[in-house]
Amino acid sequence: MLSDSRVTLLTKLLVVGLLAVSLVSAYLISRRSGPVAALPSLIGVYITLTLAVGVFATSLLDPRFQVAFAFGIVMVGVSMYVTESALVGALFVVVGLFWLGTKGRELT
Repeated sequence: MLSDSRVTLLTKLLVVGLLAVSLVSAYLISRRSGPVAALPSLIGVYITLTLAVGVFATSLLDPRFQVAFAFGIVMVGVSMYVTESALVGALFVVVGLFWLGTKGRELT
């Protein structure tokens, strides 16, 4: 069984890897298809940056982190719904808005 310190280290390495992949992906897509086509991948960069801040600077249980992450979920849902007309996108928006409402109330 892994110790807590090893799990923390592996989690931080995973987040750094996710951030690197999302940044490279956004760069390659914007270079190949233009900045408008890169908007969904830029939302992914926002989400992974928010996750990195939550892991490295604050806590994943901090309401400020959860509000920022829920906002990212709403952005993903809107992007999915607009570009693909996917019902899953609408579900992401509903869940994200619910999460924003419940966590936003904790901040006030």
